[in-house]
Amino acid sequence: MHAKAGFREQLYFARQEFDRRRRVADERQATSLSEERDRERALHLMKCPKCGIQLEEIPLDYVRVDKCLSCEGLWLDKSELEVIRQEDGGFMGTIVSVFR
Repeated sequence: MHAKAGFREQLYFARQEFDRRRRVADERQATSLSEERDRERALHLMKCPKCGIQLEEIPLDYVRVDKCLSCEGLWLDKSELEVIRQEDGGFMGTIVSVFR
């Protein structure tokens, strides 16, 4: 009977160690994914989605939009679209409503 209790005790501590190692591995993976997202964001922040060149922020009526100096593309954030929609009910308001 004593050997059986010793085995259960070993099994208990082995399970505890396994669970601890799994938690550590999960934490490392979460940290790694977070760091990967940060690296990706830094690589793509203010880069043109079309050609990859650095975007410049320029004033355009009610908002500041991101403009590519290479391909001349204009890029709007969601908040900028909302401002245009609220301020301009004409043609631009119609165009913006397509993206809602």
